[in-house]
Amino acid sequence: MAKMTTCLFHGKSISIDDALSRRDDARERGLSAPHFECDECEKPVRAHKSGGNAQAHFEHLERNGNCSQSHVARV
Repeated sequence: MAKMTTCLFHGKSISIDDALSRRDDARERGLSAPHFECDECEKPVRAHKSGGNAQAHFEHLERNGNCSQSHVARV
């Protein structure tokens, strides 16, 4: 399973830590979540904080079989 730790934000690559900080800041201010994109396919992604056994990472909003950073569908 791919673990994406960078994304695009306004055309610039940012880390998962930066994205989580921006997301949390927007929530605190009552603003909508920032728009993050995959740095490979430029499709929308969501930032996930670490928890359990998972490290902080990005996931595509919709699986993209043409992108190496997209999670493989589980059967």
